[in-house]
Amino acid sequence: MKAAYIERHGGPEVLKFGEMPDPVAAPGEVVVDIVAASVNGADWKVREGKSGQLSKFPYILGRDFSGVVSAVGEGVTDLRVGDEVFAVCAVGQEGAYAEKIAIKAAIVAKKTDHLSHVDAAALALAGLTAICTVEDTLKLKAGETILIQGGAGGVASFAIQLAKHLGARVITTASVANHDYLRKLGADEIIDYNAVDFTKVVRDCDAVFDTVGGDVAQRSFAVLKPGGRAAFIASGPQAPKPDRGDVGSAQAERRPRPAASGADRGAGRTWRRSSAGDDLLSAQRGRGRAPGQPVPPLSRQAGVSSALKRPRAGPLPS
Repeated sequence: MKAAYIERHGGPEVLKFGEMPDPVAAPGEVVVDIVAASVNGADWKVREGKSGQLSKFPYILGRDFSGVVSAVGEGVTDLRVGDEVFAVCAVGQEGAYAEKIAIKAAIVAKKTDHLSHVDAAALALAGLTAICTVEDTLKLKAGETILIQGGAGGVASFAIQLAKHLGARVITTASVANHDYLRKLGADEIIDYNAVDFTKVVRDCDAVFDTVGGDVAQRSFAVLKPGGRAAFIASGPQAPKPDRGDVGSAQAERRPRPAASGADRGAGRTWRRSSAGDDLLSAQRGRGRAPGQPVPPLSRQAGVSSALKRPRAGPLPS
């Protein structure tokens, strides 16, 4: 199969494109022919060794994807060859920058016909990050107020929709250019971070979800009411320590969710199988830290933002 891979840690220049062995479905696994995969913020950290040094090369990057089941391993009964599916790789596995991937069937979800492969590939990582943070870590409830930092980003835009779906009041920060977009997602109050210090105008929040990091993360504790809680995905492996003793702080955790897969962070620029090599390498090399062109918020892609606005009956999207 064709794949984009690395043979050592380094900058975008270490990415290579060529032939790799086809994967085989072990018991409990399926092989998926990948139609689309996303390039996420986490990928460049793995490439550079900032998420831990890899012990085995060559190594195929890529965490979430959408495609068609082409082989089924022993013991798999709920998926068949030809099923259209999407997933996020389990912790410790990557490999979506390729034409094929072998993955545990238990964390693969069937793709609805109303969602394209491109949108499904971009959906899982960012969407599940928002779900795990808002529902599992923050345990947001109806009637509460949440501040979501960096609302126009992929994860944050999902979090806004989910928080509104749960019945919360949502405050978010963004540049003026994104205010109309965030109102359409349901944000109740939007603060221009270029003109206003959010700590001066926001107070008594039940929860904060920070996707920005740095000084913004640390200052977010100031807007919490006593007993409030904050969750972080952009501050490294450890959550910032609050400078007050009456609030809680937690690193957003990835928790298993059957048939929906896990999530780390980031929104996806997608590539199509027909030009996988050139498009994928260009996307990675164009990200700078992986430098480059901005990646639009995930929910701006057609058919995705509405998924969180429907009543839920099980894992998203319904």
